[in-house]
Amino acid sequence: MTSIEDSPARRTARLLGVGARTLGRSLMQQLPGGDRVQRKMDYWTAVGKDWTQTLGELRGAAMKLGQLASQYADVLPPQLAEQLRRLQSAAEPVPFEQIEQALAQGWSDAQRAQVAHIESQALAAASIGQVHRAQLIDGTCVVIKIRYPGVGEAVDADLRQLRRLIGASKLLPIDGSAMDRLMEEVRQRFRDETNYATELSHLQLLHTQAAIKSMVYPQPQPELCTSGILVMSEERGASLEITRTWPQPLRDQLALNLSRWMTYQLFEARAVHADPHPGNFAFRDNGEVVVYDFGCIKQVPLAVMESVRQMLAAAAAADWPGVHRLLENLGGLAEGASFQTLEPLYQDLDRLLLRPLADPEEFDFSE
Repeated sequence: MTSIEDSPARRTARLLGVGARTLGRSLMQQLPGGDRVQRKMDYWTAVGKDWTQTLGELRGAAMKLGQLASQYADVLPPQLAEQLRRLQSAAEPVPFEQIEQALAQGWSDAQRAQVAHIESQALAAASIGQVHRAQLIDGTCVVIKIRYPGVGEAVDADLRQLRRLIGASKLLPIDGSAMDRLMEEVRQRFRDETNYATELSHLQLLHTQAAIKSMVYPQPQPELCTSGILVMSEERGASLEITRTWPQPLRDQLALNLSRWMTYQLFEARAVHADPHPGNFAFRDNGEVVVYDFGCIKQVPLAVMESVRQMLAAAAAADWPGVHRLLENLGGLAEGASFQTLEPLYQDLDRLLLRPLADPEEFDFSE
């Protein structure tokens, strides 16, 4: 198992290795003979498994990039998207001995004395840290989120190498400027998420807002939190996959609650959870939605919120020139994108999304 503490040279070697294997498979699948369609499907499956395993073991910015890439599922080959999607939910935990070392370095003796027991088996593991159940000396059940040692040190080297490899292998169907923006997003996300003191402040901010009752935030234990350790109440729920077996009215309610929360974030709290992949939510059979991971919360300026409100009002009125103008003002369009070019897309948006949403009898929130 690869550790986040691997040397930069070893991490680079692993990334070069997965890039070389991708290139080799690409050449092999282009050889004549055989079922070319099946061979291409097998190629993307093998490439997806290889990249998913490598990025997942490296963790850090490498894994975070894979998670973001998985959000391009609509434009990726299905076999590749299926494999990358696995990065959204879990990583292989590091041994508990390393976690104990991180706790010993991050806590004072007085803080450690407040914790009666920590389970050695990780409850969850992700790109930046992992979570363990614990119990405080007063009997309170909590979860402890511990940042991996050295998680921030390999970010720039990993991203430089991945930028070259992904561009050369054509793994993602995006141009060079979009790739640069994606890499910068990963870098900025890490600056937000690797400091758990920032995450604590985000969580406390959300608790001060008039939150929607159906949305559940963990309760932090500030006296035990540091820049690399976050202690919160344990809030359990089912994964998104499990909810597929639940009755449709309950799934509709969960989806409606989630939609209302997203609207509330933007227009009332003006603080938006900016990492909403499925692994950051859990669902309860009473209709509640549990929210995890508050490392990336974006506070929305009043002027931006007002522009979005005006844009949605224009869309509801089918004022597509107005939508286009407001999108330009928000910086949401490429330079030089004309209304005439994009008008068919606005019409599709109206037909595929806005009209069905306006008719709750026809729109299936469970999907």
